[in-house]
Amino acid sequence: MNKSNRILLECDNVSKQYGFFFALNNISFNVKENTILGIVGANGAGKTTLIKILSGLSSPTSGKILINGMDYKENSRNIKRLIGTISSKSFLYEELSIYENLKFYSKLYSVYEKHEIKEKIEQYADSFNLSDWIYEPISYLSTGMKQKVEIIRILIHNPSILLLDEPFSGLDFNSINLLIKMLQDLRENENLTIILATHKIEVIQQISDAILILKRGKINKYVPKTEMHKIKIESYF
Repeated sequence: MNKSNRILLECDNVSKQYGFFFALNNISFNVKENTILGIVGANGAGKTTLIKILSGLSSPTSGKILINGMDYKENSRNIKRLIGTISSKSFLYEELSIYENLKFYSKLYSVYEKHEIKEKIEQYADSFNLSDWIYEPISYLSTGMKQKVEIIRILIHNPSILLLDEPFSGLDFNSINLLIKMLQDLRENENLTIILATHKIEVIQQISDAILILKRGKINKYVPKTEMHKIKIESYF
């Protein structure tokens, strides 16, 4: 793994307010390049809101987000080319096939030559055991299979940062292990930075370099890798 002390993402006093309610309240943290940050907390702690703001799907009420030194307000388009996001909302077109969806996103980011797109899609489909379904409409797929396609979608344009909100949802045991291995490989071999929000504490502890514990919209505790075995994560929810 290439080690780097370069800060790739900065979250500075970010809040998200709905009327008198703060979904996030003055959140500040940094994420170094080529690391995995886990985000955990009880339901309603602010995990999904934070992922949406970091990915540009929602705007903060106050505060600043810098990605690769760029401010979202002035560089939204360039930043979004650097990230791949899985959120609670699907970005797949139900009437299109797996292949058509992935071809669309490949062309959207213009990262491959025309003759390379089919080969790349077929490689990913094979890795996720979707080859037999590649020309079937998304609407025909199970929840777990759709989640696999979402994962391929965010990888297809070779992003620098992955922002994942419950990416293991709907996956079976083997697929969860496949995704864990893939995330570790992407971090180690492709220098990817990954921010992962999930309720699966055992997974977070296994793959994260640090854990951010949210409680009622605030950071309740930041736990580096060296401290994870010393505390009970759930006790800070």
